[in-house]
Amino acid sequence: MKNICTLRTFLTRNLEYNSEKTALIEGERQYSFRDFADRANRMGNALLSLGVNKGDRVAVLSHNSIECAECYFNIPNAGLILVMINFRLAAGEIKTILEDSGAAVLIVDKKYVDSVEQIRDKLPEVRHFVFIGEKSALPKGYLHYESMIDGASSSFPEISLEEDDLAALIYTSGTTGAPKGCMATHRNLYHAGRSLNIVLNLGEKDVEIIASPLFHATGISCIMPAVYAGLTSVIMPQWDVAEFLRLVETYRVSTGMIATPMLLFLVDYPDVSKYDVSSLKYIFFAGAPVTPVIYKKAIEIFGNVFIHLFGTSETVGHTAILMPGDVERALETGNDEIFSSCGRSSPDMESMVVDDADQPVTPGVVGEIKVRGLGTTLGYWNKKEMTGEVYRNGWYYPLDLCRVDDRGYIYVVDRKKDMIITGGENVYPAEVENVLYKHPNVRQVSVIGLPDPKWGEVVTAVVVPKNGADFDPDELRDFCRKEIAGYKTPKKVIFMESLPMGTSGKILKYRLRDDLIKQIQ
Repeated sequence: MKNICTLRTFLTRNLEYNSEKTALIEGERQYSFRDFADRANRMGNALLSLGVNKGDRVAVLSHNSIECAECYFNIPNAGLILVMINFRLAAGEIKTILEDSGAAVLIVDKKYVDSVEQIRDKLPEVRHFVFIGEKSALPKGYLHYESMIDGASSSFPEISLEEDDLAALIYTSGTTGAPKGCMATHRNLYHAGRSLNIVLNLGEKDVEIIASPLFHATGISCIMPAVYAGLTSVIMPQWDVAEFLRLVETYRVSTGMIATPMLLFLVDYPDVSKYDVSSLKYIFFAGAPVTPVIYKKAIEIFGNVFIHLFGTSETVGHTAILMPGDVERALETGNDEIFSSCGRSSPDMESMVVDDADQPVTPGVVGEIKVRGLGTTLGYWNKKEMTGEVYRNGWYYPLDLCRVDDRGYIYVVDRKKDMIITGGENVYPAEVENVLYKHPNVRQVSVIGLPDPKWGEVVTAVVVPKNGADFDPDELRDFCRKEIAGYKTPKKVIFMESLPMGTSGKILKYRLRDDLIKQIQ
């Protein structure tokens, strides 16, 4: 049977077991799982009544909301393909994704109508625009989201679904350039829900908080496990540290997922002790690694509740996981190295670190990681050549350099494209960054290679000082030399007020590098 591992199963199973339980909470609004399934069916039927067909794309431009969460189910449940768009993008960037996906329908929250109106006459393929907001504010030429639901059938759409059907195009956050749409099947998204439940055995009393943006893979790793397990989900429209802590206390939140910068905000927040966060059991974080110092500080404040995930949009979430049990053993033995690890392979996923000949490396040797399993997407939409570069022989190659220890724990060394070659020596920026983060006056840092006629590339540290601190670059160089070799020590130190960031919390090194090269030229 190939129709079980679909998103429709999430709806039918919760109707059977959790129909009156609260599914979604946003502010004063709440919907039960019965309401959730009813609204998903109605919206799916309403979309089909517009003349779209199975396999057509429906794009959504919205911040986190009940409607945004619903779209993960009402669109694929109708056999259509969801395209979540980053609401932080400029109008021209939104246009690029709409053109690439060929979306026939665009569902847009009232906050982003102005951006859409800037490009609307340049979107001939978008046949219908749907408005999320008060009916009294309905723009001309738009359909009203709630009115569409009210006027449609609550029966399940008469569209057959199979596990291999495309359910979503997940557009990458573009840390290496233009975004690409990862083709995720129903099986991929079903896996995203099931895999974390296999690890954590989430129960009916658990409550999840959705703080990560739903357009991102971290958001998928929130909504899918919650609906799979029949949990109540508390939705945050936008990130705010105090509001996060208040919601955890109010709803006795036990689990959720955040991007790494959110973890840093939580650790630095001075009033954590004013909130009761004792209900927290598991908080996942991903997007960028943290230093062992930050990881241990987070544990001191919140307890051993943080789980480090490694994954990509191309694998619909995590491929490796560092569990609290791993951390607990490390704390007992004083093995701080484990805090730099992203753990071992996740359920139904396989990770392997290989050399240039595609053979497994020995423990301690740096190689390139490759992954495969039920989360691996089919490739990039409309980009056959790019797909062939990183999807090979059943494996996906994320272009991350890693090593493994003798117990199989994986350590991300750096991005393959970010490695610096200076004077014939390989320098991994993450290693230098980990040292610089230990300096008390460094808030944020990115180490990149800039062109140099003598060395080929010169190791360059771009630093955001903490609290406007003013210090000599030589101080940082001396600080580094105490822990790393001279050729790894930054020859250039540049101070900036902020660094360009992607939506997943990663520093956009390609943009930083390009901007600095332009300044040099």
